[in-house]
Amino acid sequence: CHLFFNIIGILIWFPVPLMRRVPMSIAQLLGLYASYYRAFPAVYVMVSFVGVPGLLLGVSAIFDASFAGGVAVVLLLLAGLVGFEFWWLRLGGCYKVFPATARKECKECLERADAELADASQAPTTEV
Repeated sequence: CHLFFNIIGILIWFPVPLMRRVPMSIAQLLGLYASYYRAFPAVYVMVSFVGVPGLLLGVSAIFDASFAGGVAVVLLLLAGLVGFEFWWLRLGGCYKVFPATARKECKECLERADAELADASQAPTTEV
C-alpha cells in the first residue's frame, strides 16, 4: 500500500513543473516555522497524525449516530476552516503568529546555512 501511495503521489506532483513547487514551498514554510518555534515540529506531528484523524473519526461516529447531525458538524467544521483560512491569509493572521521581520530574518539565516552547506559539500575532502 505504501508503495502505491508513493507512486500515486509522484504521478500527481511530479509531471507538471508548476505542481513540483507546491510540496517544496510547503516544506520550506514548515522548516521556517520549525526554525522559529522549537516546539512546532512536535505540535505539527501531533495535530497531523493524532488530532486530525481523531477529529475525522469523531465525525464518522456522529454520522453513524445521526446523518443530519453529521452533516451539521461537517458544515460547522468547513465554516471554521474557511474562517481560519480567511483570518490566516486575508486578515494577516500568519504575520501575527510569525511576524514579517522575523520571517525575513529566519529566511535569510536559512539561506546562509544552505550556502554554507553547499560550500562545505563542494570543498575537497582528504581521505586518510
